[in-house]
Amino acid sequence: MILTTLSDLKKSFKSALEKSSEKQYLIENELREINNFVTNLPIPRAKRNIFSKYYSIPKGTAIFDLDIPFEFRRTFAEAFNKIIITGELEEVKLHSESDQAFLFRKQISQQALEFVKYYKWLNELKNKPQTLPKKSSLDHKEKLLALHYLGLDLSKFDNKKTSKILSEIIGHSEENTRKYLSYLTAGKNNVRTPKTLKITLNLFESQGFDEISNTIKSDLEKITK
Repeated sequence: MILTTLSDLKKSFKSALEKSSEKQYLIENELREINNFVTNLPIPRAKRNIFSKYYSIPKGTAIFDLDIPFEFRRTFAEAFNKIIITGELEEVKLHSESDQAFLFRKQISQQALEFVKYYKWLNELKNKPQTLPKKSSLDHKEKLLALHYLGLDLSKFDNKKTSKILSEIIGHSEENTRKYLSYLTAGKNNVRTPKTLKITLNLFESQGFDEISNTIKSDLEKITK
């Protein structure tokens, strides 16, 4: 049996969480899937009075993926519940138990312990306020103007290559970025408008960039004459 550690479980879940627009739902759904995993256990079916096969359980929407054989799911669930309730699990070798069977049962318990840690981590995540990244109030043109006034000089680089890099950084289309770049240092145009320059000016004034603010004011006067 391959042990899936807390680190493995967190890595898979964080990857899914980053891509999800409904993060709280994803957390709550994973917790429900954990509950299903430890309560909806495989039911053995008899074959010549020997319980050798199990009815399959439909796969849910869980992100976790544990390597627990069907015949040991009940052992796993019991270990999981005991750790949740008591906080610990001591494995004692049974008289009728072989060394190999005892070793495997200890591995099952170790997996249960890692799963309990994952369950607790998810609950902490659920109760932690989800902070959303602050959305920029600047549009595409205003972002490029702000970078321009900060001193970003791309004139010596290939326009197509720089627009591709910039579009990744500011999160806007490469085509429009390439088009707008050629207007940053010109006079009045559809990028350097009174509106975009005023918004850019307010941004720098609010942060105390006096020198840059004066430059923008001068440029603003030139296009409003």
